[in-house]
Amino acid sequence: MRAFVPALAAVLLSTPALAASQGDWFASLYTGEGVELRNDERIFALFAIFNAMGFDQGPVTRKDPIPKVVYHPVRQAVRGRVIGGDPEVRKAADAFFEAHQVPLRRYLSYVVGTAQPPFAAGAKSKDLQDLKGLEAVLQKAWTGWKLDELMGQVQAEYRKSLKAYLPVLDGPLTKARATLKSADTQEALLVVNLLDAQDTVRAVAGETGEAFLIVGPSEKPNVEGLVREFARLSIEPAVAKKIGGWAGGPQVLREAQLAGANEQNVQDYATAVLTMAVAMRSMDANDAAWDAAAAKGYFGLKSVAKMFDDGKPVEGWLLDAMQKVETSRPGPKK
Repeated sequence: MRAFVPALAAVLLSTPALAASQGDWFASLYTGEGVELRNDERIFALFAIFNAMGFDQGPVTRKDPIPKVVYHPVRQAVRGRVIGGDPEVRKAADAFFEAHQVPLRRYLSYVVGTAQPPFAAGAKSKDLQDLKGLEAVLQKAWTGWKLDELMGQVQAEYRKSLKAYLPVLDGPLTKARATLKSADTQEALLVVNLLDAQDTVRAVAGETGEAFLIVGPSEKPNVEGLVREFARLSIEPAVAKKIGGWAGGPQVLREAQLAGANEQNVQDYATAVLTMAVAMRSMDANDAAWDAAAAKGYFGLKSVAKMFDDGKPVEGWLLDAMQKVETSRPGPKK
């Protein structure tokens, strides 16, 4: 990841904002298969607020005497503007966060259903009404911090990131859809979010079922992460229904963690195994890549990947797949 360059930040914050009519900043790009690539003002506003309120996840290049977190230059520049901006925005955000202590992904789900600036209406989904009122915080940040100007000033960096995905997205995503038996008509949108942490991908479903694939900054397109998140949207609910029947799960998770797996519970680990199998299959991974995944605690991925060939719903064969994971791990088998 590129380190923050003060000169670049100065350019970003001193260049006059470009109106949408003066260029293609707010226009979408489309891959050959019709996947839309764009930025999103709602996500930009939400993560500007998050960064102002203490969201500091990122690569740590120094631990002592105090940690040094490296940010993408755009994120560093935006943080400098919003952290020192209108304090009333932060007060409103803090009050809302205090009253709505739910995971970040749920905030994203609400935001992608919210109207574009000036955020006249929030998401309509009944399942998300616990976050009603977030649109007012977004509106306050949009005007109080002049986020429209900031977006105009960083357009070149966003377009550069978007264009990098154009030639590499269709193949793996098409294969993933075939593996998951997803309808080709399901809309997928890729949104670049340079205000997130390095290599982060977050996927949420829109109110009409479209998949929002939100990618953070990366040295090269994070296609594997993107495909895994796309797969998670359909796989995670199936895992939640069935994973309680995997008796050997806790022991396998402990061994996987010792090998390097990061998941903290059996459900997340099972979801990771399945989504990783989909992604590696979709990207035509070689034997070395499969072996490397197994060495990091994700056992039996090749066997799991083959189980998608039957075309049956995941929840119907999930426990059989987990049994393959269990018997593929090194060491004593039970």
